[in-house]
Amino acid sequence: MAAVLVVEDNPEHQAVLAEIVRRLGHRVTVAGDGRAGLAAALADRFDLIVADVDMPHLDGIRMCRALRAEKATAEVPVVLITGYLPPGDDLLAEAGAAAVVPKPFSVRDLTETLRQCLPLPPEGPFLAELMQSLDTGAVACDRHGRTVFVNRAVREFFGDECATVPIRDWPDRFQLRHHDGTPLRPGELALDRALRGDVVRHADLRACDRQHRLRWFSINARPVRDESGTVLGAVAAIHDVTADHHQVQYERCKAEVLQALVHAPDVKHAGAAVLRSVSHCLGWPYLRLWLVDEVSGRLRPTVTHAEPGAGGAPLPSAIERGQGLAGLCWERGELVWVPDLQAPDSPMLPQVAAGTGYRAAGAVPVLSAEQVVGVVTFFTPERQDPEPALAVLLTGIAGLLGAYLERRRSDELANQLAASIGEYIALVGHELRTPLTSIATYTDLIAESGDDTTIGEVRDLLAVIERNNARLRSLVERLLDLSALESGHAGLTLGTVDLSGLLRAAVDTVLAEAGDPHPRVHTDLPDRLEIRGDQARLRQVAENLIGNAVKYSPPGGTVTVTLTADEDTAVLTVTDTGMGIPDGERSRLFARLYRATNARHSGIPGAGLGLALSRAIVELHRGTITLTAGEAGGTVATVRLPRGT
Repeated sequence: MAAVLVVEDNPEHQAVLAEIVRRLGHRVTVAGDGRAGLAAALADRFDLIVADVDMPHLDGIRMCRALRAEKATAEVPVVLITGYLPPGDDLLAEAGAAAVVPKPFSVRDLTETLRQCLPLPPEGPFLAELMQSLDTGAVACDRHGRTVFVNRAVREFFGDECATVPIRDWPDRFQLRHHDGTPLRPGELALDRALRGDVVRHADLRACDRQHRLRWFSINARPVRDESGTVLGAVAAIHDVTADHHQVQYERCKAEVLQALVHAPDVKHAGAAVLRSVSHCLGWPYLRLWLVDEVSGRLRPTVTHAEPGAGGAPLPSAIERGQGLAGLCWERGELVWVPDLQAPDSPMLPQVAAGTGYRAAGAVPVLSAEQVVGVVTFFTPERQDPEPALAVLLTGIAGLLGAYLERRRSDELANQLAASIGEYIALVGHELRTPLTSIATYTDLIAESGDDTTIGEVRDLLAVIERNNARLRSLVERLLDLSALESGHAGLTLGTVDLSGLLRAAVDTVLAEAGDPHPRVHTDLPDRLEIRGDQARLRQVAENLIGNAVKYSPPGGTVTVTLTADEDTAVLTVTDTGMGIPDGERSRLFARLYRATNARHSGIPGAGLGLALSRAIVELHRGTITLTAGEAGGTVATVRLPRGT
C-alpha cells in the first residue's frame, strides 16, 4: 500500500481524487491548499503527490518546484492537474511533474495515470496486467520483425489483426503517414529503426482509426538486447497526441485568419484568404463561401477553395433557405455537422452525397448584425466528429468573417475579434471544465458503485451532479444572452423608465434572495427620476451591481445605492465595504467569464458574467460603467446614462 498526498482546494474534486486513490488500494492524505500540501509533504513520507495547479497561497507549480528543491522530497513523483495550462506548457515541464492531467478528466483516465506513477511489484503478472490496462499503446516485436505483444490500446485502434501483421507491413496495411501527411517509407517505422539499433524518441505518426477518424501519435522505441548486446527485438510506446496537435492547428488557424482579414481589400479576397487558411491548417481540401443575395433572397456561392487534386462537389448555383447543407445552416443559424455524408439522415442534396468522394462535411453560419448573411461549407475525405473545441473555432472564424462584412476598420478588427476567439477558447478551456469535471467524475463514481448500493448512499453524489448541471445551464443561458446583446440579436424595448422606482424594487429583490444575515443597504434616491430606456434590461443591471455588492460584503458591512442627475445625465453609484478588487484587475472584470483572483478562491459562487452583461446593456443605452476602489476599501460601481432619447 502506497502513501498518497492529495492537494486540492475544490472540495468536490478533492473528494473524487481521494476516492480514486482509495479504490486503488492506497492510503490517502488530503491538504486544502498548496502551502498546507508542502508542509504535509515535508512532514511525512509519500510515494506520490497529486496536486491542482490553481490553488490559493501556493499554486501547484510553485509547490512542485519547492518539493524538488528539498532533498527528502526531490524524487517523489508529482501529478499536476490543470484547467488553465495545456499539458505541454513550459511551466509544467520546468516544474518537474511526473505527469499532467488536464481538466475535465474521467475517473478512468486519472486512475490509469496514477497507476503509472505509483510503485508496483516487479513480478511479471503485474507488469503484463499494467501493459494491458494502459491507454498508451505498447508494441513489441522479435528480431525478425514479428509482433510478439500488442496491448489493448493498439488493438482497439487498429483491430486484432495488427497482432499478426509483421512490423514491416504495418505502413502499407494501415496506411501510416507522417504528421504532414506524407507516407512512411520502408524502414521509417519506429520499431523498424529500433531493430536496427536506434533509440527513437518522439517519432511522428498519423493514422486513421477503424471509424476512419484521423489521429496523431508520438512514438518512443528502443531495441531489446541480451547481455552480449545482440538485438533480440524492439519495443515501442505509442502516445496519442491528437489533442495537442489540434490545439496547435487551431491556434495557427486563428492567427492566419486574423492576418488574412486585416490585409484583405474586399469580400472576395477576404473569403478566399479565410478558406485558404482553414484548408491549410485543418487539412480540409474543399471549402465554399456562400452569401445571401439581397435581390433574389437565396444563397449563392461567392468563393470556392479546392486543394490541388481535390474533387469538386456538384453544388447548385443557388440554394433556398432550408435546402441542403448550406440552406439548413442558414435556416437554423447554427453549426451543422455531418460526420457521414452517406448516412440516411444526412442533410446533403442527393446529387452531392452521391457525386463526391468526401466522407464528412459541415456548415457554419456567417452572422452580421441581426441576421445570417452567409454560410461556409467544408468537405473532408476522413470521418470527423463534432469536437467542441473545433466547433468553437469555426464559430469564431465565421464571426470574424461576418464582422469583416460590416466594413470595420482593420485595426479594430484585429484587436476586437482576436479577443472574441480568446474568450471562446477560455470558455472551453476553463469555465466549463470545473462543473464538467464534477459531473463526469461523480457520474463515474455512481456508475462504478456496486449493484447493492442504495439510493441513499449516492444521494449526495446526485446532489453534486444536479448542482453543477444547474450551474452549466445558468452559464449557457447567460452566455447566450450576452452573445445576443453584443451581436445585436437582442434589441432594446425603449420606453419611459423611473430609475428611482426600479432601484427600490431591485434592492428588495436582492435582499430577498440573499436571505439573512446580509449587509445593511442604504439608498439615497430622488422620489422619481425618468430616463429613456429598456425597463427590464436596466433592472437586470441594477440587480447585478447591487447583488455583487451584497454578495461580496460581510454581514456587518454596508452597501450604499445612490442616484443623482444633472440636465442630461443620470448617475447611479453602488458602493460596498467588501473584499475589493486587486489592483490591475478592475478593467478585466468586464470581460466575459473573468473573476477577480480573490473572489475565485473565496468560495463565493459566480460565473464572471454579471458585469459583462451589465456593460453590454449600458453600452446599448449609450452609457458608461466603471469600477473604482472605495475610500475605506471595497468597490464603487458607477453607471452614467443619458436621460434623453
